[in-house]
Amino acid sequence: MTADRASIAVADRDTRTDALAQRRTAAIDAFIDLLLAQGTPPRPEEVAQETGVSIATLYRYFSTLDELRHEAALRVLSRFPGLFTVADIGAGSRQERIGRFVRARAELHETLHPLELLARVNAAHDHGAARMVDSGRRFLANQARAHFVPELDTLTPARRDDVVAAIAVLTSVESWDQYRRSHDHTPAQMRRAWSAALDRLLPEP
Repeated sequence: MTADRASIAVADRDTRTDALAQRRTAAIDAFIDLLLAQGTPPRPEEVAQETGVSIATLYRYFSTLDELRHEAALRVLSRFPGLFTVADIGAGSRQERIGRFVRARAELHETLHPLELLARVNAAHDHGAARMVDSGRRFLANQARAHFVPELDTLTPARRDDVVAAIAVLTSVESWDQYRRSHDHTPAQMRRAWSAALDRLLPEP
């Protein structure tokens, strides 16, 4: 094979690889959009139809449905980066920081709870999903640790860890689900309850 032909072959292969990656991403996005719209996991046939491919083609992109769900959980971070941040982290008065933290967590769960809860169901039988859930929990807990430094610095290391864990559990999607579904709280009622609990939980700096 000449150098020119070799270059063309490489370019063709790269083009096919890029096209496949784009189609896989489109299927992942379709899964996410359908899940968030419906509140329940879409059937593979729905994902294929939304993507514009056959069900057989969809299964060439993903060997199992768990693989698609895993890829969707990873994709969320790049699609919704703003939901995983707290504005002006660590800045402002105690009440301002509590308010921003609660709003950030409420917005995260209001938007992504179907995917978050699905990940927790998958974690019961999928070690990769379990690791991802644990990693996400640690990330959000460390965010709380950074946001409430003035209060947490007054505590011993052991007590500080206890309070950070309590904040993480209080503002988790599982807590959101209980407040919103089991106790029929409106979003405003839930944010008020979270804010009051955080105010009591955090020591005065």
